Amino acid sequence: MRTLLNFVLAALCFSFIIKGEIIQREVLITNESFLYIKGTSNINTFTCVYDAATLSRKVPVQFSHSNNTMHFKNVKMQLQNKGFNCGNRGINNDFHDLLQTNKYPNINFELLSATHYKNSIQTQVAIEIAGIKRQYKVSVKTNGELAPLEGVLCVNITDFGLTPPKKMMGMIVVREDIEIVFGFDLQVLE
Repeated sequence: MRTLLNFVLAALCFSFIIKGEIIQREVLITNESFLYIKGTSNINTFTCVYDAATLSRKVPVQFSHSNNTMHFKNVKMQLQNKGFNCGNRGINNDFHDLLQTNKYPNINFELLSATHYKNSIQTQVAIEIAGIKRQYKVSVKTNGELAPLEGVLCVNITDFGLTPPKKMMGMIVVREDIEIVFGFDLQVLE
């Protein structure tokens, strides 16, 4: 997710870049940012909110561009699974069991590329959950400024080798599709 924030920084600098030149900047992800995971079961919905205070950080960004696409190098973000709060201890425990937090304590994101359009950015990101890495395209809404950057990434947890939990002898089943919802407020540091 942080990777999407980094793209906005790059878009801000976009007009000053010579094609192929590698640019380095630092971006601050502010406390106004948010990230949460939404899921559903056959009887209810749940939301696991990431601690916004731990999202706030300085992020080094390195990129080059060709045409209207920016290519990023080593723009990575690590989210600690324990930073998510699903509202109650039982759901938190199920969430950590699902993600195999004891073995894989983090969700890893990497921003690979971003293409800027009038009011949106199409990004290519890599996500690693439970030791399995997959790539996704994510559309990010922007008002033409660096902040806010907002979007939703829909993923199927079985893509990461995860099995949806079942409770009460199979009467409650979590659906495979989840949404990762984010909003990043960024500041370019000089």
